[in-house]
Amino acid sequence: MNKRPTDREVYPAVWIAAAILLVFYLFWRYILGAPALPACWFASRWHIYCPACGGTRALIALSRGRLISSLVYHPAVLYVFGSAALYVLSQSIWRMRGRRGWVLHYRSGWLVSVLILLLGNWLIRNILWLCFQIPIPQ
Repeated sequence: MNKRPTDREVYPAVWIAAAILLVFYLFWRYILGAPALPACWFASRWHIYCPACGGTRALIALSRGRLISSLVYHPAVLYVFGSAALYVLSQSIWRMRGRRGWVLHYRSGWLVSVLILLLGNWLIRNILWLCFQIPIPQ
């Protein structure tokens, strides 16, 4: 059966993913003492950027409130965080109001947008690196 996900499945999944990310961040920050992050395995071996290069650093920058740095490290992270925050906020308010009023519903286009951002980021970084030797922070 080819059933698309609905808000019934996506809404709790976003809350669960957010909780897991928070636990990982708190563990990294307070238990491990925020150790330095290693370079990307893919980039260090193949000497080109991977589609996710900069994602972890973008998450850390975002957690510190540095939105521009997060955007530079990896635009998909800020897009996913902003989209998820707006989605959860609108869904929560809508549910508290008895499912009345405006609400943001999940659309598969969001996933397509993230994939386009991943591909675009990967292409731009590698073009700048391979054609012009301009390194981008990863």
